[in-house]
Amino acid sequence: MKKLLYSCILMLTLGCKQRFEPQITQPVNGYLVVDGTINSGTGPTTIRLSRAILLADSTRPKNERNAIVRVEGENNTQFPLIEMSPGIYIASQLTLNANVKYRLYIKTADNKEYRSDFTSVIKTPAIDAIRWEQPANGLDIYVNAHDPQNNTRYYRWEWSETWEFHSAYTTQLDYTKNNLGEVTGVKYKYPDQAIDTNVYVCWKTEPSTNILIGSTAKLVKDSVDLPLHFIPRASQKISVLYSINVRQNALSKNGYDFLSRMKKNTESTGTLFDAQPSELVGNIHAVNNPLEVVIGFIDVADVHEKRIFIQPSDLDNWGYRSGCTETLVPNIPDSVRAYSYLTPTMAAETSPTGAIISFYGSDIACVICTLTGVHQKPSFWPR
Repeated sequence: MKKLLYSCILMLTLGCKQRFEPQITQPVNGYLVVDGTINSGTGPTTIRLSRAILLADSTRPKNERNAIVRVEGENNTQFPLIEMSPGIYIASQLTLNANVKYRLYIKTADNKEYRSDFTSVIKTPAIDAIRWEQPANGLDIYVNAHDPQNNTRYYRWEWSETWEFHSAYTTQLDYTKNNLGEVTGVKYKYPDQAIDTNVYVCWKTEPSTNILIGSTAKLVKDSVDLPLHFIPRASQKISVLYSINVRQNALSKNGYDFLSRMKKNTESTGTLFDAQPSELVGNIHAVNNPLEVVIGFIDVADVHEKRIFIQPSDLDNWGYRSGCTETLVPNIPDSVRAYSYLTPTMAAETSPTGAIISFYGSDIACVICTLTGVHQKPSFWPR
């Protein structure tokens, strides 16, 4: 009897492990995804349009290009947004009335129209501080804000980080080649033997990619102090100078609930209990097809920003090391060809006439910073 019972349990257990694939009808081009906030305050309004894909699809989400996008007011005002890069639509400054409701209008390149619900303007408190703590394994960055009127309760943050970094080695040399294109030696890149600073000093900028939201609805005071970003110890990001710019806007209760579901869905691993597209329907609708799923929620709120800078001297033993090394190479054809996979850096020995007898070389990533960054100083950089 016990054996029969165990066999039944085993069969039921194995029988329950069938893969469940929900029957979801997705448009050929994917669901339209709308992300952003209509900024009622100072600064740009940025709306991102893309197409969602199924979890089983290996392709990347596609940016929605060549759409007509504008903000519309109940008082018949209109404010166009311009596509500044694929799928990114921006208005540099809107002039909105705090007593008027607004919505977002979208007309895609295939002439389909979408509108969000008219929404009241929400006031956002300013960011009190961007602070950091340094545990043993890196750097934790926090945002601190509060609303003394206890009216906000729901917050969203986005950030972008920018850092200056330098190549491990400077370069003033370049390879010489014969008529066959073979490397034969090295020469000074510039007549005055100057260092090529165009490939020595670089900057890189990266935006936040996760959904960052917070709520004080269950707290007595409308005050937040939450972690935003973590930088691992010894990261190149804080090798010279690092900056993070944080954008904060208030959310409606419905907007917060939508983003909470979206966050759960995007951070999950594709199980039976994941949120499905029908659960991600927000306040944006297809004009001519009410059954079409549109993913997104548009709130109207003023956006506040705050930027901080961090340099290695601010931290306790940050420990950045490039890990790069140099190799000494004789400036003769056979040796130069053998080490031509290296990028020449500086002359090691010269003759009385100034001819290069030997030189140093290193991996290209240790010499040319423009492989991973740009040699263009940001307008907000302090030095």
